[in-house]
Amino acid sequence: MDFFIQMGHGMQKICRDLSTEWGGATVIVSPQNVKQDKLAAFAQSVHVTKGTVLFDPQLYTPRKYHKHISQYDYWPESGVTQLENGDCDFLIKRLADLNASIEAGSFILPSQLTNTPGDIWNRYQTAVVRAARKASRLRLLHTVALGPSVLDNETDVEQIIQFVKTWDVEGVYLVCEHPGRYYLVDKPLWIANILALVAGIKRLGKEVVVGYASHQMLCLSLAKCDAIAAGNFLNVRWFQPEHFETTDSENVSRRSKWYYCPQTLSEYKVSFLDVAKGMGKLSWLKPPTEMTNKFSDMLFSGALPSSTNYTETDSHCHYLHSLRSQCHMATKRSFQETKDYQRIVLETADKMLSGLRNDGIRGQDRDFGDIIDVNRAAISLFEKNYGFAMAQEWK
Repeated sequence: MDFFIQMGHGMQKICRDLSTEWGGATVIVSPQNVKQDKLAAFAQSVHVTKGTVLFDPQLYTPRKYHKHISQYDYWPESGVTQLENGDCDFLIKRLADLNASIEAGSFILPSQLTNTPGDIWNRYQTAVVRAARKASRLRLLHTVALGPSVLDNETDVEQIIQFVKTWDVEGVYLVCEHPGRYYLVDKPLWIANILALVAGIKRLGKEVVVGYASHQMLCLSLAKCDAIAAGNFLNVRWFQPEHFETTDSENVSRRSKWYYCPQTLSEYKVSFLDVAKGMGKLSWLKPPTEMTNKFSDMLFSGALPSSTNYTETDSHCHYLHSLRSQCHMATKRSFQETKDYQRIVLETADKMLSGLRNDGIRGQDRDFGDIIDVNRAAISLFEKNYGFAMAQEWK
């Protein structure tokens, strides 16, 4: 499974630096964070690092106003009703030209957030795909943007798979709003159903990229997901529709420095690393050798972690670097090996978290302890329903 960078606030330099570090990265560009007249130059700066760019048009809530996205020339100034009815030729032509100008690796097609993926919704998707096939020679990734309740319903999941089967596209760009408004999803059925949706689309022979993801979605390797994408702040690791609307209260000033521990699948404020050092357990949190990186090395240099020069940017780069490594290790030679590996990852995290919690070292609302059983249950349910088919069709 591959890893893509989901661009968020203040990430242009991070994207370039990580792409250089990795010898090339795929960056999903956000129109919120790059102005249209600067887009071509940014794309070129990524290409120079041997990277690839994709452009997410973020047309999830076109009836809402966003001060940056609305400045792009494809954004509908009026006629949203006609757009919702499938009159999308002008929109698609503008986006096709934009993707050509930045030499995008694939053309991410626009789609609106839905809670009811039925026939009316599908007519709009079909119209967008048809227009894009005429307007562009790029590979097409069609956006499927789902509200929080859709993945509670197995019937909706199966219906979406049947709709995708009829679309003339190479793949799907899937973004899903979390239920309960939480960063980490605590509903096993929801996780099992996103696994089923990805697997169903993959079995059609189409690519699947899951955007706005986090480390909880490493389990998507079981569905043979092609890539997940994540960014710096939580709003680019967790799909939130309000992020695509400008409000008077919009602000990004409240921030803490976090450290992601890949072995525990949890994130810790630096103050809790100080506690770990005092308890003689800081080494437990150090990345394994294959994930060691310059962005977090200073935390384990012998000094008190909070006294080091560990910055917010280091925190973000360490998370993305670690998650990329975990993605690359997640898919094995067979479904059985991949499933066994996922269970070992969860078992390791469970044992380590128990030991750390006994000494007061906790990840607070980013602690994976209560989520381990959620993913375990989802994996078991997915195996029961899809395991045989995935094992037979793995290659």
